[in-house]
Amino acid sequence: MKQSGLKKLGFLAVTCGIAFSSNAAVVINEIDYDQPGTDTAEFIELFNSGTSDTSLQNYSIDLINGSNSTPYRNIDLSGFSITAGGYFVICGDASLVANCDYSFTTTSGWMQNGAPDAVALFDNANLLDSLSYEGEIQPYLEGSTLAFADSNTDIASLSRIPNGFDIDDNGLDFQSGCITPGTANIAGMGDCSATQVSAVPVPAAAWLFASGILGLTGFARRK
Repeated sequence: MKQSGLKKLGFLAVTCGIAFSSNAAVVINEIDYDQPGTDTAEFIELFNSGTSDTSLQNYSIDLINGSNSTPYRNIDLSGFSITAGGYFVICGDASLVANCDYSFTTTSGWMQNGAPDAVALFDNANLLDSLSYEGEIQPYLEGSTLAFADSNTDIASLSRIPNGFDIDDNGLDFQSGCITPGTANIAGMGDCSATQVSAVPVPAAAWLFASGILGLTGFARRK
């Protein structure tokens, strides 16, 4: 490998680490809007990828109706906060959703099942993050369209995989995952909210990636 190529690899590793560690945002991390049978356990999970606690004062979530691109429900999050590296779970029935932080309604079926619909996170009027599912709703689609929907036959959710990973592209950021409200996302199916997983935080994962690249660089130099 030429020296210029080695330098590029090293630069990529360093900038990758910077991109991950500097990302200090609250994002929509996981949603489950459709369950087998009657929808009684819907939830939305937020994740704070920053290094300090974040107040959710003036934060809100709009649920967007795909038929007219307007909100059919608003969830005010003022008065709550989310810890650094932590999760905040919004649900209806807390007895049916593990780790629910805010049971805001007694109504089941409070999330529409799409074709299409969207979830949007706001700070005042500023759109922070959004997920358009089962189709495209502008301006709530980030990047490419999801190629799949939340299952109504299997226990699964729409999850950021890797956990908390955000490149502003719905089609690449989200996969079908286990149900993990309040815990790190896991690819697969089933209720994994009680599963003990040794998850690598996003900044640490980037550092491991960068370290691996630098290790390959050193190996190439020895060769």
